[in-house]
Amino acid sequence: MFPHPEPTPRVTRPSKGPENASPHPSEPPTGGRLCAARQQLFAALTGEQRLHRRDLEQLAAAACWPLPQSVQVVVSRDVRTSIHVPGGCRVLPQVSANRVRVLVAETGSAPGRNAATALGAAFCGSPAVVGPSVPLALAGPSLRWAEYVLTELGRNARGVHRAVDHPAGWILANNRQVADSLAAALLEPLNRCTPLRREQLETTLLAWLQWRAAPEVARALNVHPQTVRYRMRRLHALFGQALSEPDICLALELALRGRRFRPPQP
Repeated sequence: MFPHPEPTPRVTRPSKGPENASPHPSEPPTGGRLCAARQQLFAALTGEQRLHRRDLEQLAAAACWPLPQSVQVVVSRDVRTSIHVPGGCRVLPQVSANRVRVLVAETGSAPGRNAATALGAAFCGSPAVVGPSVPLALAGPSLRWAEYVLTELGRNARGVHRAVDHPAGWILANNRQVADSLAAALLEPLNRCTPLRREQLETTLLAWLQWRAAPEVARALNVHPQTVRYRMRRLHALFGQALSEPDICLALELALRGRRFRPPQP
């Protein structure tokens, strides 16, 4: 558990009763209306449809959460009832059935860059992804980027990870039409395969595009190198010279990564 001085601020999951605990770390527990206002503000700041500044300011006033100039996002699968927040860290959380999403305000007294990393560490071993510092208007794209990276990391990941170490995620998480169009156009040769074989070939092709050598691909997929070589012969038969073209290979990797990611429900 991340240590801090008393009193310990917390991010709490809202309960169904009228006496909900406030998720704001600097305020005492209050009623459900404040909690609902903060959930509404979080949705407005991170949704794909942007509101006018005046509307955001009204929501922020109702939520008692002044709008910062810039924010960082933290996303984790740790959905414990209570998670410690570093002192001086001003956050706006959203807790769902399988995710914790947090906006960390950047202020002069609590730089979000440090606070967000500390908050990620507070998830006690569960994987957490910290987004870069972005203007408030880019909170939504940054959140979707962090969601993408968390999905890419898989169930066995641990510790704090930076979204900027996975730059393809920005494109794929915020351009679903582009990712889907690439998949439809470039992965068409796999349509003639059975669903099981297609899944095997897609997984192998993505690993090969990353590693380019059978032994490394075999280790990544936990299969025998000969299995990789067999699948790659099949893939070369399906795709032909396209697998020798750098631009096509880049587009194939984006298409395959995009197919693996579907935004989780809030």
